[in-house]
Amino acid sequence: MIQLYSGCGSTEVQLAGKPILTPNWADNRRVACQLLRAMEKDDAAQLLESISFDLYEGTNSFGDEFFLLYLNAAVNQYVELANQKENPQTRAVFRQIAETLSEIGTYIRFIVVELDAKSSIPIASPSLAITSDVVERALADCEQLIHSRGATSGVDRVHTAFHGYLRAVCTKNRIDLPDSAGITQLFKAIRKQHPSFIIHGSQAHDIDRITSSLATIIDSLNPLRNQATLAHPNDVVLEEAEAMLVINTVRTMLNYFNAKMG
Repeated sequence: MIQLYSGCGSTEVQLAGKPILTPNWADNRRVACQLLRAMEKDDAAQLLESISFDLYEGTNSFGDEFFLLYLNAAVNQYVELANQKENPQTRAVFRQIAETLSEIGTYIRFIVVELDAKSSIPIASPSLAITSDVVERALADCEQLIHSRGATSGVDRVHTAFHGYLRAVCTKNRIDLPDSAGITQLFKAIRKQHPSFIIHGSQAHDIDRITSSLATIIDSLNPLRNQATLAHPNDVVLEEAEAMLVINTVRTMLNYFNAKMG
């Protein structure tokens, strides 16, 4: 467990019970962000808005009772925050958050981060040889959303990045398709017309079966994005595990295509 901020007294901290999910906490968080911005502490306000901290009651072996902000973080976010732990500027920002919340009525003694034991190291996005501003911005947005709001929020962005990437490949290789072409149509044209996808060797048939299966996966991305993400006001969205599966699958395909055409 990483302590990003600790108040006076013992530094020992234990969670007591479940997260406090009350309207008062949501209101206090919103007011704290407004107050931080009014005091021109924009970095602290942005951090409090972007990181999904839960409010917990805490205790220790001395029987102290207090409140703390707690984040159960995936690997990438945990490492990122761990690297920032000793940065004086970052520590000052977390102190501002704790002091501002305390000022409006919720005394925060600790801000802590713990590694989510169920999380896995995600597949990394490659440094693309063929790309565009839209692709790079969408990939960066996806990464940020995974960290701040979860994988479900990142599915729409990774879909946009993949669509833009396939379009950039077609443009660079003079594969003529209408501007309205979707990802299924773009991939089909690349697979048929790009020389890199002509597979040779004794295992060509098996590799061709795998790339054919990619077409089925790609065909599933549109309904997932349109009907099960926050791209539209859907009542039911993908759960975190399935959303991360979609994102990692697209990243795997980007790595493969980039290796073939880079």
